Amino acid sequence: MTSRIKGITVEIGGDTTKLQNALKNVDRELKSTQAQLRDVNKMLKLDPGNTELMAQKHRLLGDAVKETKERLETLKTAAQQANEALAKGEISKEQYDALQREKS
Repeated sequence: MTSRIKGITVEIGGDTTKLQNALKNVDRELKSTQAQLRDVNKMLKLDPGNTELMAQKHRLLGDAVKETKERLETLKTAAQQANEALAKGEISKEQYDALQREKS
């Protein structure tokens, strides 16, 4: 069973490689945003009145929220597909449990 989500293909079955790759890309973006945010926060401690840094912080926080939502949507879609596949008998309980462990 395969479905397209914002350019990401999530395949439910014994192999969760595509889900791992989709999450890895989102996690990589999120880590980069968090690192940039830490740098901006450090600089704001030195110059709390800097409006340019405040604007950067606001933009980075928005990016972090967007990336977190994208990760959550990917996980929700995978869970929904797994539930449907389990109900239809397309995957076994062991495969379903493996996917649930991947999500955590």
